[in-house]
Amino acid sequence: MKLDPHHRELGDVKGRTVLVTGASSGIGAAVVQSLLSRGAKVHAVARRREELESVGAEYVSSGSYVAHVLNVADRAAVEQLLTELADTDPIDTLVLAAGRNINPRTFGEIDSDAWDDLIDVNLNGAFYFLRGALPQLRESNGDAVLISSVAALWPDHSGAAYQASKAGMLGLARGAARDEHANGVRITSILPGVVNTPIVDRRPTPPPQELRRWFIQPEDVAQATLSAITMPGRTTVSEVTLTATRLQSIGNTQQATPSLPDGID
Repeated sequence: MKLDPHHRELGDVKGRTVLVTGASSGIGAAVVQSLLSRGAKVHAVARRREELESVGAEYVSSGSYVAHVLNVADRAAVEQLLTELADTDPIDTLVLAAGRNINPRTFGEIDSDAWDDLIDVNLNGAFYFLRGALPQLRESNGDAVLISSVAALWPDHSGAAYQASKAGMLGLARGAARDEHANGVRITSILPGVVNTPIVDRRPTPPPQELRRWFIQPEDVAQATLSAITMPGRTTVSEVTLTATRLQSIGNTQQATPSLPDGID
């Protein structure tokens, strides 16, 4: 549908058609569930069929949830999906949450194949979807949200390849927004700090469970996404940085478990 830029209500996504990548777990799954619960139709993209289908299983029968098993780094498959949707069910919102990291990840240990694979998923995949969906977003006065990372802005333990891919996403969003804002397309980058998702289990040393409750939770990023795409059309939320209050501030990460007052959760 064509979104009226003058009549958007914060949090209202009823009637909208959204494509979400990385939808089988973590931030992507939280975004999907947030949108479905508020009346949006969601086309969900991920590689893992069983997990992907389970995320929105209760909405399948109504037609509100459609799963697409797809590797975001497969350019031909991405182009085919977007062409089909343009003809049959055009989207007005795009949320790019697909991402991965590698091990080993310190700069002296990264090999070229691992680098290429990570850039293909995190950065090239985002480009394929954003560029391919552009005609639909222009037609609908639509929104695109790219889930980047604070690692795009300051060095951390995520590794040089991951940081480069997320910085590339930030540059992609900024450049595309510069070119497309006059066409009615709003593009938002969300840069979360440490988030409690399955990707942290693949760290060389996974963080302890007692610390993870102080991480940003996937639903927090979903809430930021919802706010960005339902902001009144006169305003674009260009970039949002989210940090875990007790663990991080801009440019800094606390390594030890913080001492927290009783009752704070």
